[in-house]
Formats: sequence, C-alpha cells, structure tokens
Amino acid sequence: MARARRHRARVPRERLRNRLIGLGGPGTPFRRDQVAVDAINFQSLRNYNAGLTVDYDFGPVTLTSVTAYWNGDLRSRGDIDGGFGNAFAPPFGPGFIPFSAQSQDDVPNLDQFTQELRIASTLGGRINYQGGFFYFNEKLRVQSLDFNNPTDPLPSAIATQRQGSEAFGFFGSANYRFPFGLTLRGGLRYNNDTRNFVAARPVDTRPGFLGFGGPVPDQRANVGSDIVTWDVSLTQKINDDINFYARVARGYRAPSIQGRLTFGRTLSVARNERTLSYEGGFKTSFFNNKLRFNINGFYFSTDDLQLTAVGGTSNFTTLLNARNVEGSGFEAELEATPAPRFFVTASVSLNNTRINDPNLFVAGCAAACTVLNPQRPGSPGIYNINGNALPQAPKWIANWTARYSVPFRGGEVYGLTDWAYRSRIQFFLYDSVEFSSNYQLEGGARVGYRVGKWDFAAFARNITDMVAATGGIDFNNLTGFVNEPRIVGFEVGFKY
Repeated sequence: MARARRHRARVPRERLRNRLIGLGGPGTPFRRDQVAVDAINFQSLRNYNAGLTVDYDFGPVTLTSVTAYWNGDLRSRGDIDGGFGNAFAPPFGPGFIPFSAQSQDDVPNLDQFTQELRIASTLGGRINYQGGFFYFNEKLRVQSLDFNNPTDPLPSAIATQRQGSEAFGFFGSANYRFPFGLTLRGGLRYNNDTRNFVAARPVDTRPGFLGFGGPVPDQRANVGSDIVTWDVSLTQKINDDINFYARVARGYRAPSIQGRLTFGRTLSVARNERTLSYEGGFKTSFFNNKLRFNINGFYFSTDDLQLTAVGGTSNFTTLLNARNVEGSGFEAELEATPAPRFFVTASVSLNNTRINDPNLFVAGCAAACTVLNPQRPGSPGIYNINGNALPQAPKWIANWTARYSVPFRGGEVYGLTDWAYRSRIQFFLYDSVEFSSNYQLEGGARVGYRVGKWDFAAFARNITDMVAATGGIDFNNLTGFVNEPRIVGFEVGFKY
C-alpha cells in the first residue's frame, strides 16, 4: 500500500544551521570550559544489592534458583534554564531566558525484589529444554521539586508519586538438533503485569505560601495486562565455515504511568506495546579464524509504542502511544588478522525507524526554534510527528579498531586505536534544526606495555577534540549538552 508523502516545513536555507554558541550569545564562539550556571547543582546516589544463586543437580535436570534484592535512594538538583539571570533581572544569557528554572527530583526509596526458579535438561543429545517461573516486585517513591530562584533553599512546588509494580511469568523453551546440522528452537512465555500509581501536590504548610498552582489531591491510576509472547529460531550449518540463522519473535512491554505533577494536574497512561520482529543472517569464519565476517538484516513492527514527550511550554512530561512504529536495517561485522600480531575490526549498521501515526501531535520547543514538522491547523506550537524517526536513533553507526603488538622482554608493547561514528540524531519526538546533532566522530588511542598481570599504558580519548551536541533540555531556552572533551592520561592495570 502506498504511503502518503511526508511534508516538512519549508525553512530558509540560512536558518538550517545548527551551531553551538558561546556565553556572549549568537556569533560568539563556543568553549567547553565556559558554562553559565547560577543555581545549586548536586547529585547523590546510594544503592545496595544482594543476590543468591543456587543450583541443584538432579541428574537429568538441574534446578536453579536466582534471588535478588536491590535498594537505593537518589537526590538530584540542577539548573535547567541553560544560563544565568532572567529577562526580569538583566543581564542574562546566553540567549533569551524568560525566567530562571531549577528543578530537583528525589527518589527517597526504591525497593526491588526478583525471584526466578528454572529447571533445565542436562543430558545433551538432540533435545534440550528449560522452563520456569519469574516474579518481580517493586516499590518506588519519587518527589519532584521546583524553585522560584536559583539558590532558594525551599521549593515553590512539590509533587509526590508512589508506585507499586508486580509482575510474574511462566516460560519454557526447547530445541532440537537434526542430523543434517539444523537446530530448531521455540520458546513461549506468559506475562502478567500490574501497576498502581498515586500522585499529588500536597498542601504547603508554610505560612502564607500557596505553592505553584496550588495543591492537587491524590490522582490515581491502575494498569495491568497479561499477554503471551513467543519466539521461533533456526540455525543451519552450511559447512565448517558458514552458519545461517533466522528468528521471528513476539515481544511485549507492560503499560506505564507518568504523573510528575510539579506543573501539571493530571496523569498520563500508556497502553502496553507489542512487537513482532524478524531477523536473519550469516556467521562466517575463514582461514583458521583469521577472518570472521557476520551480517544480518532485521525488521520490526511495534503497535502502541510507548513514547515520552518532554519539556515544551508547560515543561510537563507526557506518555504517548504511537499507533505503529517500524524499524529495519542491517548489521555487518568484520574481524581480521592480516599479519601476525596485527588485529583489526570494523562494523557498520543501518537503522531506519519511522513513526506511523497521522493523528499523533506533540508540542514543539518552548524557546524559539525551527521545527521541521508540519503544524496542526489552528493549533500554534503543536506539530504532527507522523513519519519522524525515533529520537536519539541515528540512521548510520560505524566502529573500527586496529591493534598491533611486538614481543618485548617477556611481555608485549602494543598500540591500539578505536573510532566510532554516528549520523544525525534528533533529541525529541519533534524534529527541529536546533535540537539535533548532525554527526559525531570520536577516536581514541592507547600505547602500552603488558607483562604478566601488569599493564602500563598512555591513552587519549576523543583525540581530535571534536565537539558534538548529544542532548538538550526543552524548556525556556535552547539548552544543550555536549560530548566529553579530549582526555589524555596514563593508566596502570593489574589482573588477578
């Protein structure tokens, strides 16, 4: 079936430039070591976890129990307006800052408990199988705070959230190996998920203080679903050097709830998503493993994909379901030893993603930016994202490395370089000139001496000192953050 052609907003060519700017505003050079911050910034994270794995051999089968417990808490406050000052208290900058913005999110407590019981065959032969039960329980509390002024010790708004999640599943899989080299595998899993959520903006008891937007009583949401997922795969040995494999699978993600009510007054709920995926390819090895080449292609189609719209004029996080999202592409990997002690690798992948939902609209950036999607008629600032790629999903990814070594005094002297490339990405669901990054290419190098359990090396990361935006904050300014600068150092390693 033919698809409607995607229309993009017509933008003058001179406005399609996407450049980082310095503290002096447009026209001034960007410098990594110069940032504008006038608020309190901190982050504190503590976590504890424990796990226990027990195996018991019954002879033809092994019973395995995996128990895990995780507990943590987090406090994090940051300056999110991208500069200092505001339009009511000049000077301010860089860019136009309507008002100062600082936010804090705390996780006073997060408890997770998981238990898995699994039984697996041990006799080998042509038939192998496993089956079991999995249980998950989580209790989460979140507190979101907003502040009127950069260094205010007390918040102007507080929102609280409590969420309880419980899930369990039964699973089983089996594989059969045919005499002519074909292995057929199938798996089945029953999934049951429930989630209970309560959010509120409590009454502020400080004298004469009403808080931002006033109190919001308890907002509640309960979601749940059960679904059967499955997968079928086969592996065929063509000869001693080549194997072919293929897989089709039905995947699933439980429904979600979002309710950070610092600015909003309602919850958002996303239905569960279902994915059907296909994958197939070849794995090869030649010349006594001196040359390995793998290639595969894939396609997936997800119904009701869960997406998150963040920021915008309201600075409110909203969950959305896209009617359908498709993805397709290929991956290729090469490993080679062209000469003794010389080893190279290379990989490339093509990843096409597309949102298919003509009725899916989101708010554009709160600050003045150039959105490339069509605007909904009669709704300024609201844009249709049908046909967009997924955010942070580059079309092309490539990596390559080279390593060479020579023997020296019972060890080896070696040199290594590695490079990574990704093509253009957009930061949010809508596509804009400013909240995007054209490409990123970073390289590293390492020279060292390895002997016994010791490794002495000098290294450099991002050796070209390339500057690339990696994300942004969509609120009241064109705020972004960039990759790490060139890092040079010396390292001593010991393996025991």
